[in-house]
Amino acid sequence: MEIEQEPLIIDQTDTQADDEWQFNLKTFGVEAKSIFNLAWPVTFTNLLNFSITSASVFSLGHVGTEYLAACSLALMLCNVSGMGVAQGLASALDTLCTQAYTGSSDKHALGKHLQRGLVVCFLACIPIACLWTFSEQLMLLLGQDPQVSAISGMFTRWMLIGLYPLFVNECLRRYLQAQVAIGPHGAPLATSLVNIFIPLVTILYIQFIEGKECWGGFDFKEAFDGRQLWEFTKLGVPGVAMICSEWLAFEACAIAAGLLGNAPLAAQSAVLNTCALLYMIPLGLAVATTTRIGNCLGSSLPNGAKRVAWSALICSLISASVNATFLLSVRSFWGTLFSSDEQVIGLVKDIFPLAALYQIAESTGVTAGAGIRGCGLQRYGAMFNLTGYSIINKVII
Repeated sequence: MEIEQEPLIIDQTDTQADDEWQFNLKTFGVEAKSIFNLAWPVTFTNLLNFSITSASVFSLGHVGTEYLAACSLALMLCNVSGMGVAQGLASALDTLCTQAYTGSSDKHALGKHLQRGLVVCFLACIPIACLWTFSEQLMLLLGQDPQVSAISGMFTRWMLIGLYPLFVNECLRRYLQAQVAIGPHGAPLATSLVNIFIPLVTILYIQFIEGKECWGGFDFKEAFDGRQLWEFTKLGVPGVAMICSEWLAFEACAIAAGLLGNAPLAAQSAVLNTCALLYMIPLGLAVATTTRIGNCLGSSLPNGAKRVAWSALICSLISASVNATFLLSVRSFWGTLFSSDEQVIGLVKDIFPLAALYQIAESTGVTAGAGIRGCGLQRYGAMFNLTGYSIINKVII
């Protein structure tokens, strides 16, 4: 099988000379093409990663409404405290690696940043593992149905197997992107095995295909450099706040839906998983945006970074329109894919128009956050998200 040889990072000569600010249809076309070339492999990869989770939701929904409800609670907890923290901490590499790749004289700088990221992520996994172990008791404290809580707790404990590999995968993906180069037991176990398998394959890719030149080997002194670890943490923790503040809002919705009964919680799970699936498109655009902006700033091309930001914002609005149209087109039958319960199917149909409207805010928001990460300004993104999701959201509710 022929291997794709086109580099993931676009050559900086593609970015217009940076002596003056100019943005028109021509410059938008150039940047949009560059963003698309970066985004589509990322989107495809994210879809594959998400497919195993979607398979769990699809299959368990037809086992019983309580299983779909339990799956929703477990996945929300794992996403917020696991994936959210992993992506947040790894966002430090979005800044450090993209700027180092074009701006550092040390060709192994990316590898050193990666090593520190793996150390910080390992430490972060310890309290998360404790939380997942006792997730059943947590759900009971939050007033959830005992049967649903028990199934949810079992699901989460099986997911523990793939916890640290999940963090490793997020770090390895940032490292490469910067270079531009079933049943209730089976579902979470399969997800954990995939989380283990993906970083192993990524390591083999780095070793034998592309990316090895920036590694330089494991350096204990560099990996555990206290000052550099603190610099990583200062970028990573606000990144966690940016991502988890949004996901915590969805977790609150899941808890509230669970208090209404299994059917509303199951419907919420179907809608949320569908939106998460569509989210892979703007997420791919966001990753491309972060990479392009970071590379431009690392090469001292601030106007180039501005062109990337405006082009990405327009692309995100196009993406939002496509996603919203899809949701409105399939609302009448989409619920049948998740459940045979007529109440669940009806609720999904009623909620989809609101989900379609949400696509505009979702796509533009993730693109704006990508620009912030590319600039290394995660602390501002954290303040904006915490204000919106923790304060304004509570006022509206």
